[in-house]
Amino acid sequence: MSQFNWGSIVGVVVGFLLGQVANVTGWLISSRKEKRLSRLLVALEINQNLALLRDYWHNVALPPNVETDKARGVTRVPEIEADRLARRAVEIPLPVMSNKALNSQLAVLPKALDEKTIRLTWHLYEQLDQVVALHAWLVEIMSNSSDEEEEFPSASRAIRVDGLESMTFRTKTAGAIFDLRTTVQKLLKAGNPLKLPPSDE
Repeated sequence: MSQFNWGSIVGVVVGFLLGQVANVTGWLISSRKEKRLSRLLVALEINQNLALLRDYWHNVALPPNVETDKARGVTRVPEIEADRLARRAVEIPLPVMSNKALNSQLAVLPKALDEKTIRLTWHLYEQLDQVVALHAWLVEIMSNSSDEEEEFPSASRAIRVDGLESMTFRTKTAGAIFDLRTTVQKLLKAGNPLKLPPSDE
């Protein structure tokens, strides 16, 4: 009767098991790294978008510098605050805010984030889209107003009380800038729902 070399068999089995453990460990490390990097990319994109939006709104909301105007001999016609904000919001270019990182990571994010964080992240990008849409609407309103005043140069929109055109313009402008300001402020107050993961360094 032949003798089994149990030592060799045990060695093969142990070697196989160790190889499988190494494979599983490598896969787990790779999976964790993929999730961490996916979260990092989107978090960085959100940070950049919010920083651009914060700078934009800071410049829009800056009050007139009376002392500087006086030193330069500039005389400004007093404006209603809503009109001033609307004019500034149109004059200052709205920054381009990106969603490329979000779109590129859609397959991984469900594995990297919990449901609540996914909902908050998605809502943030929806609000960014809303800012762009409200800004475009405001530009259209202001552009239409300029066209009207070129056609009727003697009629100031502030005193055109046959009233419908002036009131329509002012109501639309006030509504648009209110919605834009509210959305921007909510975004900036809420901040980034994704915390930047710690660096490997």
